[in-house]
Amino acid sequence: MQPDYEPYLALYKYGLNTALAMAENYFDSARQLRALQLKTDKDMLAFAQQAHAEMESMSTVAAICSYQQKLAADLLGRELDYLREIEKIARAASASASATLRDSKNPWQERVSEVAFDVGQFLANGNATSSAGGKNA
Repeated sequence: MQPDYEPYLALYKYGLNTALAMAENYFDSARQLRALQLKTDKDMLAFAQQAHAEMESMSTVAAICSYQQKLAADLLGRELDYLREIEKIARAASASASATLRDSKNPWQERVSEVAFDVGQFLANGNATSSAGGKNA
C-alpha cells in the first residue's frame, strides 16, 4: 500500500518556494553588492587620478600636508558612505527574507493546525489513557 503524501504537498511546496525565494533574495543582494563595488571602484579611480593631479600642482610642503589631511577626511567619508550602502543592501535583504517567510508560512501553519486538531481529537476520545496505560504496565 502506497502512503498518502497528499496532505504534505503544502508543506513540500512551502519548503521549495521558500528555498527558491531565498535563492532569489541572495542573488539579488549579490547583484546589488557587485553594482555598488563597481560604482565604488570607478569613483575611487577618478578620486585617485584627481588627487594625483592636484598634488602635482602643489609646490610647498604645507600645501601638500594640508591636502593630505583633506584626502584622509575624504577617504573616511567615502568609506562611511560605502558602509552605509552595504547596510542598506543588508537591511533590504533581511526584510525581503522575513517577508518571504511571513508570506509563505500559511500552508505550513494550516497543516500544523490540522495535525494539532487531529491529535486533540485523538486525546479527547480517550485514546491517550489506554495508550498511556499500556506503556506504564
